[in-house]
Amino acid sequence: RIYRAIIDNENILIFGDYDVDGLTATAELLDFLRGIGAKVSAYIPHRMKEGYSLQTHHISDTALPNRIQLIITADCGSGSHDAVITARNSGIDVIVTDHHLISEKIPPAVAVLNPKRHDCQSGMEMMAGVGMAFSLVIGLRKYLRDHNFWEDRPEPNLKNLCDLVALGTISDMVPLIEENRIFSKVGLGLINSATRPGLSALRKVAGIANQPTDAEDIAFRLAPRLNAAGRMDHAAIALKLLTTTNNATAQKLAESLNGLNDRRQKQERLILDGILADFKHHPDRLQKNALVCWHPEWHPGVLGIVASRITEKYFRPAVLIAVKDELGKGSSRSIPGVDLFKALQACQHCLQDFGGHSMAAGLTIKAENLI
Repeated sequence: RIYRAIIDNENILIFGDYDVDGLTATAELLDFLRGIGAKVSAYIPHRMKEGYSLQTHHISDTALPNRIQLIITADCGSGSHDAVITARNSGIDVIVTDHHLISEKIPPAVAVLNPKRHDCQSGMEMMAGVGMAFSLVIGLRKYLRDHNFWEDRPEPNLKNLCDLVALGTISDMVPLIEENRIFSKVGLGLINSATRPGLSALRKVAGIANQPTDAEDIAFRLAPRLNAAGRMDHAAIALKLLTTTNNATAQKLAESLNGLNDRRQKQERLILDGILADFKHHPDRLQKNALVCWHPEWHPGVLGIVASRITEKYFRPAVLIAVKDELGKGSSRSIPGVDLFKALQACQHCLQDFGGHSMAAGLTIKAENLI
């Protein structure tokens, strides 16, 4: 289907998630498809205004007006049943690349590449979304080779995308074993070779340009700055940084992300201090097996990070919810042995929506259901 879209010059849309895993998956698909002359664009939803994954309004408001004929998701889409059906009824095909748990049957897309599928025997369950997108690129390059696509043009070296694969893989905290380890090792070499202007500029503002970048630098210095875009503004800023070839543009975008990251840290401290003060005044709340807190003035973009801090401190699942206009949007984190996804699944009758995996998940809930 992708080959036909390339040959027929169809409009392809990469629809990605707003975290580093989704952004790098989107960037690598863009890089590869643009490099071979495909008509491709990208869309990253606004974290607070639009929420997670492909939805029906994205078909009517974005895909149809732009005459998109093929949508490829990056790190999302496994639960987008209604959106896929709406797209199909509108004459738009969808290909899903994702690695998140599937709560129901898979959507009726052209293909759903997800190692968490019950019928998947790939053994790639530990792969991040960026790794799944990279697997698609590997398969696509071979398919193009089999159809003599490279006869009159150079065949791209996919090693050049491994900096993005390493960045997304390490940022998503998946185990660095097997393919994940290989991609990350090769990718770290590329990052340290300063081959991508955006990553070079980001290393500079993070204060690590003059030293070898390792996995810890990615997890604690580069990833937070990239994630700050979606948390505090719009993740499209980070995507532009990852795909620009202009050094001056890269530097401006990196400085912007650095400023957003400073704002993000201040918001985190404010929320965390408030929660800790509340627990101090109401110690009985710490007797519960799970810590569920909500507030109308919290910034929803940073709740996942604060939930991680609460989980680490008290060693129990934490759910933090920002409430606005009678609707709560929250993030949750868990501990080993407590499957957060299954827990939310068990109380989905109280939720408007939820998604994620055993250790981290997002949810939407009516304020009246908070007790």
